[in-house]
Amino acid sequence: MGSLKNRHRDILKLINGQPVHLLDVPVYGNVGDLLILKGTETFLKENRVKVVQIASIHNFNENIQPGEVILFQGGGNFGDLYPVHQLHRESVIAKYRNNRVIVLPQSIHFERPEAFDACAATLQLHPDLHILVRDVGSFKSALQMTGNCHLMPDMAHQLYSSKTRPASSGLRLLFQRLDKESSDQQVDMKWDTKTDWDLLIADEMKTICFFRRQLERSQKIGLDCLVMRLWLIYKNRLIAKAEQFFLKHDFVITDRLHGHILASLLNTKNCVLDNSYGKNSGYVDAWTKTSPLVSCKELLT
Repeated sequence: MGSLKNRHRDILKLINGQPVHLLDVPVYGNVGDLLILKGTETFLKENRVKVVQIASIHNFNENIQPGEVILFQGGGNFGDLYPVHQLHRESVIAKYRNNRVIVLPQSIHFERPEAFDACAATLQLHPDLHILVRDVGSFKSALQMTGNCHLMPDMAHQLYSSKTRPASSGLRLLFQRLDKESSDQQVDMKWDTKTDWDLLIADEMKTICFFRRQLERSQKIGLDCLVMRLWLIYKNRLIAKAEQFFLKHDFVITDRLHGHILASLLNTKNCVLDNSYGKNSGYVDAWTKTSPLVSCKELLT
């Protein structure tokens, strides 16, 4: 797992010492996306990259100067399953054609061919667009949008530490999706605990919604940077809660990509089931199939 974080150094060549704007960061309860954000923060800080703004879709500041680089948060929202984020990304790329744009490691998936074609037509017009992708299928899709495509592991791998060890509890966690990416697989393996992100942090949702509202309101009076700084601190609490929960188990069965990645970051053995469109199997095939932590690979489809 430690070797995967070193692959991110190629991103520095694309940034080329310029100030960056990190956009489309998550202000919601998907801890997987928060892990990506924390990994991205860690990478930028350790490499002394100057960050002009960190913004969600709720408080994007359009004041981007010539020469500055636009970074889009990585993850799995590139496509038509999550139209709000996709439309935001496309509109920014269309508007800032004189700035280098780097889409950090993403999985690309479109349900509708016409949506893919429209996206590709928009992105092809940008002369300096670089799309980093997490799997071979996404790489093939990205090539229809720009010639500047790079295969790259998820930014959450920046958080790996070889020192972390799970408890020897004998407990097995089934971490299974409840959303639109669920594959509805029947799991015939033994498990002791079953949950998903929404259930795990259910008691934090009011606070998360509060931050989202305040970001929208505070931008009008120029205080959204302060609110974002507070959110970036608070999101670490959500990540810590997830880590502590995972560490109570010594085996994880999951159809969430970041169930797999978090378990691997914590040196916990895990079995990966696929999501609804093959994102997980594509990622494992590209990056983690040789890890001794990843078992039950025959369940991948």
